Amino acid sequence: MADTYTATLDNGQTTETVELELIAGEPQKSFTRASEVNGEEVELLWELDQDSPDYTYRPQFLANHDYN
Repeated sequence: MADTYTATLDNGQTTETVELELIAGEPQKSFTRASEVNGEEVELLWELDQDSPDYTYRPQFLANHDYN
């Protein structure tokens, strides 16, 4: 059994694939990752899309951050 899996990060405009570690044999439900938003690097929360047939994650903005 592999300790990692390939996930797709889909922000609605572009996609990217990354390798993530399984946790107790299951895909991660969410994780944070530095990303560029409006020309600035910010931490985004990526959540697993439960309706996706594969391991697709979509970004969720973190609370208490100004993304304007």
